[in-house]
Amino acid sequence: MNQHDLARVAAAHGTPFYLYDMDLARAHYRRLASQLPSEVELFYCVKANPNPSVLGAYVGIVPGLDVSSGGEIAIAQRAGFAAPVMSFAGPGKSDQELELSVREGVGLVSVESPGELARLSAVARQYAKRQAITLRINPLVTGKEFPMRMGGGPSQFGIAEEDVDPVIASALADPQIDLAGFHIYSGTNCLEPKAILENIAQTLTIVVGLARKHHVSVRKVNLGGGFGIPYFAGQVAMDADALMSDIGKFIAYRKAEEPLLRDAKFILELGRFLIGPFGVYVARVVDVKETRGKRFAIMDGGMNHCFPATGNFGQLIKKNYPVANLSKPSESAKIPQELVGPLCTPIDSMARAIELPRCDVGDLIAFESCGAYSFSASPLRFLSHDTPLELIYNDRTYGVGRSREKAYA
Repeated sequence: MNQHDLARVAAAHGTPFYLYDMDLARAHYRRLASQLPSEVELFYCVKANPNPSVLGAYVGIVPGLDVSSGGEIAIAQRAGFAAPVMSFAGPGKSDQELELSVREGVGLVSVESPGELARLSAVARQYAKRQAITLRINPLVTGKEFPMRMGGGPSQFGIAEEDVDPVIASALADPQIDLAGFHIYSGTNCLEPKAILENIAQTLTIVVGLARKHHVSVRKVNLGGGFGIPYFAGQVAMDADALMSDIGKFIAYRKAEEPLLRDAKFILELGRFLIGPFGVYVARVVDVKETRGKRFAIMDGGMNHCFPATGNFGQLIKKNYPVANLSKPSESAKIPQELVGPLCTPIDSMARAIELPRCDVGDLIAFESCGAYSFSASPLRFLSHDTPLELIYNDRTYGVGRSREKAYA
Protein backbone atom coordinates (compact mmCIF):
# COMPACT_ATOMS: atom_id res chain seq x y z
CA MET A 1 0.00 0.00 0.00
CA ASN A 2 3.05 2.28 0.08
CA GLN A 3 2.41 3.24 -3.54
CA HIS A 4 -0.60 5.32 -2.46
CA ASP A 5 -0.38 8.97 -1.44
CA LEU A 6 -2.82 8.57 1.44
CA ALA A 7 -2.49 12.20 2.49
CA ARG A 8 -3.68 13.24 -0.96
CA VAL A 9 -6.53 10.74 -0.78
CA ALA A 10 -7.52 12.14 2.62
CA ALA A 11 -7.46 15.70 1.26
CA ALA A 12 -9.78 14.66 -1.58
CA HIS A 13 -12.20 12.48 0.38
CA GLY A 14 -11.90 13.37 4.07
CA THR A 15 -11.43 10.97 6.97
CA PRO A 16 -11.95 8.35 8.21
CA PHE A 17 -11.78 6.03 5.21
CA TYR A 18 -10.83 2.56 4.05
CA LEU A 19 -8.88 2.02 0.85
CA TYR A 20 -8.75 -1.38 -0.87
CA ASP A 21 -6.25 -1.91 -3.68
CA MET A 22 -7.95 -4.40 -6.00
CA ASP A 23 -5.16 -4.21 -8.57
CA LEU A 24 -2.79 -5.70 -6.01
CA ALA A 25 -5.43 -8.12 -4.70
CA ARG A 26 -6.18 -9.49 -8.17
CA ALA A 27 -2.48 -9.91 -8.97
CA HIS A 28 -2.06 -11.76 -5.67
CA TYR A 29 -5.02 -14.03 -6.49
CA ARG A 30 -3.72 -14.86 -9.97
CA ARG A 31 -0.29 -15.73 -8.59
CA LEU A 32 -1.76 -18.07 -5.97
CA ALA A 33 -4.15 -19.74 -8.42
CA SER A 34 -1.36 -20.33 -10.91
CA GLN A 35 0.36 -22.63 -8.40
CA LEU A 36 -2.66 -24.95 -8.15
CA PRO A 37 -3.69 -27.81 -10.47
CA SER A 38 -6.93 -27.43 -12.41
CA GLU A 39 -8.85 -29.71 -10.05
CA VAL A 40 -8.32 -27.27 -7.15
CA GLU A 41 -10.51 -24.16 -7.24
CA LEU A 42 -9.68 -21.09 -5.17
CA PHE A 43 -12.90 -19.51 -3.83
CA TYR A 44 -13.22 -16.07 -2.26
CA CYS A 45 -14.93 -15.91 1.15
CA VAL A 46 -17.41 -13.05 0.94
CA LYS A 47 -17.52 -12.66 4.72
CA ALA A 48 -13.95 -11.32 4.69
CA ASN A 49 -14.96 -8.22 2.76
CA PRO A 50 -18.44 -8.06 1.19
CA ASN A 51 -18.07 -4.62 -0.34
CA PRO A 52 -19.90 -4.84 -3.70
CA SER A 53 -17.04 -3.14 -5.54
CA VAL A 54 -14.53 -5.60 -4.07
CA LEU A 55 -16.71 -8.47 -5.28
CA GLY A 56 -17.20 -6.83 -8.66
CA ALA A 57 -13.45 -6.57 -9.13
CA TYR A 58 -13.18 -10.35 -8.74
CA VAL A 59 -15.85 -11.20 -11.35
CA GLY A 60 -14.32 -13.20 -14.19
CA ILE A 61 -11.25 -14.04 -12.14
CA VAL A 62 -12.53 -15.94 -9.09
CA PRO A 63 -14.37 -19.16 -10.10
CA GLY A 64 -16.54 -19.38 -6.99
CA LEU A 65 -17.58 -17.85 -3.69
CA ASP A 66 -18.02 -19.03 -0.13
CA VAL A 67 -21.15 -17.31 1.24
CA SER A 68 -22.59 -17.40 4.73
CA SER A 69 -25.98 -15.66 4.56
CA GLY A 70 -28.84 -14.83 2.28
CA GLY A 71 -27.57 -11.27 2.27
CA GLU A 72 -24.19 -12.36 0.95
CA ILE A 73 -25.90 -14.36 -1.80
CA ALA A 74 -27.87 -11.28 -2.86
CA ILE A 75 -24.84 -8.95 -2.71
CA ALA A 76 -22.76 -11.39 -4.76
CA GLN A 77 -25.49 -11.73 -7.37
CA ARG A 78 -25.78 -7.97 -7.73
CA ALA A 79 -22.01 -7.80 -8.12
CA GLY A 80 -22.16 -10.20 -11.07
CA PHE A 81 -21.70 -13.71 -9.63
CA ALA A 82 -24.19 -16.43 -10.51
CA ALA A 83 -25.69 -18.56 -7.73
CA PRO A 84 -24.38 -21.88 -9.15
CA VAL A 85 -20.77 -20.86 -8.36
CA MET A 86 -21.57 -20.31 -4.67
CA SER A 87 -21.06 -22.62 -1.69
CA PHE A 88 -23.30 -21.67 1.25
CA ALA A 89 -21.88 -22.55 4.69
CA GLY A 90 -22.63 -21.53 8.25
CA PRO A 91 -24.75 -22.66 11.20
CA GLY A 92 -28.31 -21.48 11.69
CA LYS A 93 -29.41 -21.06 8.09
CA SER A 94 -33.01 -19.88 8.21
CA ASP A 95 -35.82 -21.48 6.24
CA GLN A 96 -35.90 -18.33 4.12
CA GLU A 97 -32.18 -18.66 3.34
CA LEU A 98 -32.56 -22.33 2.43
CA GLU A 99 -35.46 -21.42 0.18
CA LEU A 100 -33.39 -18.68 -1.45
CA SER A 101 -30.56 -21.16 -2.04
CA VAL A 102 -32.80 -23.72 -3.71
CA ARG A 103 -34.82 -21.17 -5.68
CA GLU A 104 -31.77 -19.32 -7.00
CA GLY A 105 -29.78 -22.49 -7.71
CA VAL A 106 -26.88 -22.14 -5.25
CA GLY A 107 -24.33 -24.71 -6.39
CA LEU A 108 -23.57 -26.27 -3.00
CA VAL A 109 -25.17 -26.00 0.42
CA SER A 110 -22.81 -27.06 3.19
CA VAL A 111 -25.13 -28.82 5.63
CA GLU A 112 -24.19 -28.35 9.29
CA SER A 113 -26.70 -30.53 11.19
CA PRO A 114 -29.29 -33.29 10.80
CA GLY A 115 -32.04 -30.73 11.35
CA GLU A 116 -30.70 -28.50 8.60
CA LEU A 117 -30.60 -31.49 6.24
CA ALA A 118 -34.26 -32.23 6.93
CA ARG A 119 -35.31 -28.60 6.43
CA LEU A 120 -33.33 -28.32 3.19
CA SER A 121 -34.90 -31.52 1.90
CA ALA A 122 -38.38 -30.16 2.58
CA VAL A 123 -37.59 -26.95 0.69
CA ALA A 124 -36.13 -28.87 -2.26
CA ARG A 125 -39.25 -31.04 -2.37
CA GLN A 126 -41.42 -27.93 -2.42
CA TYR A 127 -39.53 -26.66 -5.49
CA ALA A 128 -39.29 -30.12 -7.09
CA LYS A 129 -35.50 -29.81 -7.16
CA ARG A 130 -32.57 -31.94 -6.10
CA GLN A 131 -30.11 -29.86 -4.12
CA ALA A 132 -26.39 -30.63 -4.19
CA ILE A 133 -24.76 -30.53 -0.75
CA THR A 134 -21.56 -31.14 1.10
CA LEU A 135 -21.79 -32.40 4.66
CA ARG A 136 -19.67 -30.31 6.97
CA ILE A 137 -17.68 -32.46 9.39
CA ASN A 138 -16.36 -31.31 12.75
CA PRO A 139 -13.16 -33.37 13.03
CA LEU A 140 -12.11 -35.00 16.26
CA VAL A 141 -8.77 -33.17 16.20
CA THR A 142 -7.80 -29.67 15.09
CA GLY A 143 -4.25 -28.34 15.06
CA LYS A 144 -3.27 -25.95 17.84
CA GLU A 145 -1.68 -23.70 15.21
CA PHE A 146 -5.13 -22.38 14.26
CA PRO A 147 -5.72 -19.51 16.75
CA MET A 148 -9.51 -19.63 16.36
CA ARG A 149 -10.76 -23.20 16.02
CA MET A 150 -14.09 -24.34 14.57
CA GLY A 151 -13.43 -28.05 15.06
CA GLY A 152 -11.87 -30.50 17.48
CA GLY A 153 -14.41 -29.97 20.26
CA PRO A 154 -18.09 -29.25 20.86
CA SER A 155 -19.08 -26.65 18.29
CA GLN A 156 -22.00 -25.15 16.42
CA PHE A 157 -20.01 -25.78 13.25
CA GLY A 158 -20.60 -29.01 11.36
CA ILE A 159 -21.51 -32.53 12.40
CA ALA A 160 -19.19 -34.30 14.83
CA GLU A 161 -17.03 -36.82 13.00
CA GLU A 162 -18.18 -39.61 15.33
CA ASP A 163 -21.88 -38.78 14.75
CA VAL A 164 -21.93 -38.35 10.98
CA ASP A 165 -22.74 -41.94 9.84
CA PRO A 166 -26.55 -41.74 10.17
CA VAL A 167 -26.57 -38.28 8.57
CA ILE A 168 -24.70 -39.61 5.54
CA ALA A 169 -27.17 -42.49 5.31
CA SER A 170 -30.10 -40.05 5.43
CA ALA A 171 -28.58 -37.85 2.73
CA LEU A 172 -27.92 -40.80 0.43
CA ALA A 173 -31.46 -42.11 0.87
CA ASP A 174 -33.15 -38.75 0.24
CA PRO A 175 -34.29 -38.22 -3.38
CA GLN A 176 -34.19 -34.42 -2.91
CA ILE A 177 -30.55 -34.43 -1.80
CA ASP A 178 -27.45 -34.94 -3.93
CA LEU A 179 -24.52 -35.68 -1.61
CA ALA A 180 -21.62 -34.31 -3.66
CA GLY A 181 -18.98 -34.64 -0.94
CA PHE A 182 -17.70 -33.24 2.31
CA HIS A 183 -16.54 -29.98 3.87
CA ILE A 184 -14.08 -29.58 6.74
CA TYR A 185 -13.05 -26.15 8.04
CA SER A 186 -10.96 -26.61 11.17
CA GLY A 187 -9.88 -23.10 12.11
CA THR A 188 -8.64 -19.73 10.98
CA ASN A 189 -5.63 -17.40 10.69
CA CYS A 190 -2.96 -20.12 10.77
CA LEU A 191 0.58 -18.94 9.96
CA GLU A 192 2.22 -22.38 9.88
CA PRO A 193 2.42 -23.97 6.40
CA LYS A 194 3.19 -27.38 7.89
CA ALA A 195 0.02 -27.25 9.99
CA ILE A 196 -2.06 -26.27 6.96
CA LEU A 197 -0.70 -29.21 4.95
CA GLU A 198 -1.26 -31.58 7.87
CA ASN A 199 -4.83 -30.33 8.18
CA ILE A 200 -5.46 -30.97 4.47
CA ALA A 201 -3.98 -34.46 4.81
CA GLN A 202 -6.28 -35.16 7.78
CA THR A 203 -9.28 -33.86 5.82
CA LEU A 204 -8.58 -36.18 2.91
CA THR A 205 -8.12 -39.13 5.27
CA ILE A 206 -11.53 -38.45 6.83
CA VAL A 207 -13.18 -37.99 3.42
CA VAL A 208 -11.74 -41.20 2.00
CA GLY A 209 -12.74 -43.15 5.09
CA LEU A 210 -16.33 -41.92 4.96
CA ALA A 211 -16.58 -42.40 1.21
CA ARG A 212 -15.35 -45.97 1.45
CA LYS A 213 -17.61 -46.81 4.38
CA HIS A 214 -20.78 -45.40 2.80
CA HIS A 215 -20.01 -45.90 -0.91
CA VAL A 216 -20.16 -42.16 -1.59
CA SER A 217 -19.10 -40.99 -5.04
CA VAL A 218 -17.06 -37.95 -4.05
CA ARG A 219 -17.25 -35.06 -6.51
CA LYS A 220 -16.50 -32.14 -4.17
CA VAL A 221 -14.12 -31.79 -1.24
CA ASN A 222 -14.18 -28.41 0.46
CA LEU A 223 -10.83 -28.14 2.25
CA GLY A 224 -11.76 -24.93 4.05
CA GLY A 225 -9.06 -22.34 4.44
CA GLY A 226 -7.88 -20.47 7.50
CA PHE A 227 -4.61 -19.24 5.98
CA GLY A 228 -3.32 -16.39 8.11
CA ILE A 229 -1.60 -13.06 7.53
CA PRO A 230 0.73 -11.35 10.02
CA TYR A 231 -0.85 -8.63 12.11
CA PHE A 232 1.48 -8.32 15.06
CA ALA A 233 5.17 -7.92 15.89
CA GLY A 234 7.02 -11.20 15.64
CA GLN A 235 4.62 -12.76 13.13
CA VAL A 236 6.05 -13.70 9.74
CA ALA A 237 4.13 -13.96 6.48
CA MET A 238 3.99 -17.40 4.91
CA ASP A 239 5.64 -18.02 1.55
CA ALA A 240 2.36 -18.02 -0.36
CA ASP A 241 3.77 -19.35 -3.63
CA ALA A 242 5.54 -22.25 -1.94
CA LEU A 243 2.49 -23.10 0.17
CA MET A 244 0.17 -23.20 -2.84
CA SER A 245 2.64 -25.26 -4.81
CA ASP A 246 2.97 -27.76 -1.96
CA ILE A 247 -0.81 -28.01 -1.61
CA GLY A 248 -1.21 -28.61 -5.33
CA LYS A 249 1.46 -31.30 -5.39
CA PHE A 250 0.01 -33.06 -2.34
CA ILE A 251 -3.53 -33.12 -3.73
CA ALA A 252 -2.29 -34.38 -7.10
CA TYR A 253 -0.40 -37.16 -5.32
CA ARG A 254 -3.43 -38.18 -3.23
CA LYS A 255 -5.70 -38.17 -6.28
CA ALA A 256 -3.28 -40.40 -8.16
CA GLU A 257 -2.96 -42.95 -5.37
CA GLU A 258 -6.58 -42.99 -4.12
CA PRO A 259 -9.29 -44.15 -6.56
CA LEU A 260 -12.05 -42.65 -4.37
CA LEU A 261 -10.63 -39.16 -5.05
CA ARG A 262 -9.99 -39.52 -8.78
CA ASP A 263 -13.20 -37.74 -9.86
CA ALA A 264 -13.15 -35.12 -7.09
CA LYS A 265 -12.78 -31.38 -7.43
CA PHE A 266 -11.32 -29.53 -4.46
CA ILE A 267 -12.21 -26.13 -3.03
CA LEU A 268 -9.93 -23.87 -1.04
CA GLU A 269 -11.97 -21.02 0.44
CA LEU A 270 -9.82 -18.04 1.38
CA GLY A 271 -10.80 -14.55 2.50
CA ARG A 272 -8.29 -12.85 4.77
CA PHE A 273 -5.39 -14.37 2.80
CA LEU A 274 -6.71 -12.89 -0.45
CA ILE A 275 -7.80 -9.39 0.57
CA GLY A 276 -6.46 -8.67 4.08
CA PRO A 277 -3.06 -7.16 3.21
CA PHE A 278 -4.55 -4.91 0.53
CA GLY A 279 -6.67 -2.67 2.72
CA VAL A 280 -5.82 0.26 4.98
CA TYR A 281 -7.93 2.26 7.46
CA VAL A 282 -7.01 5.95 7.85
CA ALA A 283 -8.21 8.31 10.58
CA ARG A 284 -7.15 11.81 11.66
CA VAL A 285 -6.05 12.98 15.11
CA VAL A 286 -8.56 15.56 16.38
CA ASP A 287 -7.29 16.04 19.94
CA VAL A 288 -4.29 15.19 22.10
CA LYS A 289 -4.37 14.73 25.85
CA GLU A 290 -1.54 14.14 28.31
CA THR A 291 -2.79 12.88 31.64
CA ARG A 292 -1.26 10.97 34.52
CA GLY A 293 1.86 10.13 32.61
CA LYS A 294 0.20 8.97 29.39
CA ARG A 295 -0.26 10.64 26.04
CA PHE A 296 -3.52 9.99 24.19
CA ALA A 297 -4.05 10.80 20.53
CA ILE A 298 -7.81 10.95 19.95
CA MET A 299 -8.92 10.25 16.39
CA ASP A 300 -12.09 10.87 14.39
CA GLY A 301 -12.59 7.11 14.01
CA GLY A 302 -12.15 4.12 16.27
CA MET A 303 -13.65 0.78 17.20
CA ASN A 304 -16.95 1.68 15.54
CA HIS A 305 -15.11 1.66 12.21
CA CYS A 306 -12.28 -0.85 12.76
CA PHE A 307 -13.26 -3.02 15.70
CA PRO A 308 -10.62 -5.78 15.25
CA ALA A 309 -7.80 -3.29 15.85
CA THR A 310 -9.01 -2.90 19.44
CA GLY A 311 -8.10 -6.52 20.20
CA ASN A 312 -11.67 -7.51 21.00
CA PHE A 313 -12.23 -9.65 17.89
CA GLY A 314 -10.87 -13.09 18.71
CA GLN A 315 -7.65 -11.99 20.42
CA LEU A 316 -6.84 -13.38 23.84
CA ILE A 317 -4.16 -10.76 24.46
CA LYS A 318 -4.35 -7.24 23.04
CA LYS A 319 -1.65 -6.65 20.46
CA ASN A 320 -1.29 -3.65 18.18
CA TYR A 321 -1.92 -3.78 14.45
CA PRO A 322 0.82 -2.35 12.21
CA VAL A 323 0.27 1.41 12.49
CA ALA A 324 1.93 4.40 10.85
CA ASN A 325 1.80 8.16 11.45
CA LEU A 326 1.57 9.31 7.84
CA SER A 327 2.17 12.94 8.74
CA LYS A 328 5.62 12.47 10.23
CA PRO A 329 8.80 11.13 8.64
CA SER A 330 9.29 7.48 9.55
CA GLU A 331 12.77 8.23 10.91
CA SER A 332 11.37 10.74 13.44
CA ALA A 333 11.97 10.03 17.10
CA LYS A 334 9.32 7.71 18.50
CA ILE A 335 7.51 8.10 21.79
CA PRO A 336 5.00 5.86 23.61
CA GLN A 337 1.38 6.93 23.22
CA GLU A 338 -2.10 5.48 23.00
CA LEU A 339 -4.34 5.85 19.95
CA VAL A 340 -8.03 6.03 20.78
CA GLY A 341 -11.27 6.76 18.99
CA PRO A 342 -14.06 9.22 19.85
CA LEU A 343 -16.41 6.78 21.60
CA CYS A 344 -17.62 6.82 25.19
CA THR A 345 -16.11 3.47 26.16
CA PRO A 346 -12.63 2.54 27.43
CA ILE A 347 -12.42 -0.35 24.95
CA ASP A 348 -12.20 2.21 22.12
CA SER A 349 -8.41 1.91 22.21
CA MET A 350 -6.91 1.24 18.80
CA ALA A 351 -3.27 0.92 19.88
CA ARG A 352 -1.89 0.79 23.41
CA ALA A 353 1.64 1.76 24.48
CA ILE A 354 2.64 2.01 20.85
CA GLU A 355 5.83 3.83 19.93
CA LEU A 356 5.31 6.13 16.95
CA PRO A 357 6.52 9.53 15.81
CA ARG A 358 4.69 12.02 18.04
CA CYS A 359 1.01 12.22 17.02
CA ASP A 360 -0.32 15.78 16.93
CA VAL A 361 -3.69 17.28 16.01
CA GLY A 362 -4.24 16.95 12.27
CA ASP A 363 -1.92 13.96 11.80
CA LEU A 364 -3.12 11.06 9.67
CA ILE A 365 -2.87 7.61 11.20
CA ALA A 366 -2.94 4.47 9.04
CA PHE A 367 -3.87 1.01 10.27
CA GLU A 368 -2.51 -1.58 7.88
CA SER A 369 -3.73 -5.07 6.92
CA CYS A 370 -7.36 -3.95 7.23
CA GLY A 371 -8.73 -5.40 4.01
CA ALA A 372 -10.57 -8.24 5.76
CA TYR A 373 -12.94 -8.45 8.74
CA SER A 374 -12.76 -4.73 9.43
CA PHE A 375 -15.59 -2.52 8.14
CA SER A 376 -18.20 -5.30 8.20
CA ALA A 377 -17.03 -6.64 11.58
CA SER A 378 -17.42 -3.26 13.32
CA PRO A 379 -20.32 -1.70 15.30
CA LEU A 380 -20.77 1.01 12.71
CA ARG A 381 -23.75 2.71 14.33
CA PHE A 382 -22.47 2.68 17.90
CA LEU A 383 -22.97 6.23 19.25
CA SER A 384 -24.37 7.31 15.87
CA HIS A 385 -21.19 8.53 14.23
CA ASP A 386 -20.91 8.67 10.45
CA THR A 387 -19.71 5.48 8.81
CA PRO A 388 -16.29 5.52 7.15
CA LEU A 389 -15.95 5.92 3.42
CA GLU A 390 -14.81 2.82 1.51
CA LEU A 391 -12.59 3.61 -1.46
CA ILE A 392 -11.52 1.19 -4.18
CA TYR A 393 -8.37 1.40 -6.27
CA ASN A 394 -9.27 -0.53 -9.40
CA ASP A 395 -7.61 -0.41 -12.82
CA ARG A 396 -5.34 2.35 -11.49
CA THR A 397 -8.30 4.54 -10.62
CA TYR A 398 -9.72 5.62 -7.26
CA GLY A 399 -13.46 5.21 -6.84
CA VAL A 400 -16.07 5.13 -4.10
CA GLY A 401 -17.01 1.59 -3.12
CA ARG A 402 -19.41 2.68 -0.39
CA SER A 403 -20.37 6.24 0.46
CA ARG A 404 -20.11 7.69 3.93
CA GLU A 405 -23.49 7.40 5.65
CA LYS A 406 -24.26 10.51 7.66
CA ALA A 407 -25.78 10.03 11.08
CA TYR A 408 -27.22 13.53 10.95
CA ALA A 409 -27.58 16.25 8.33
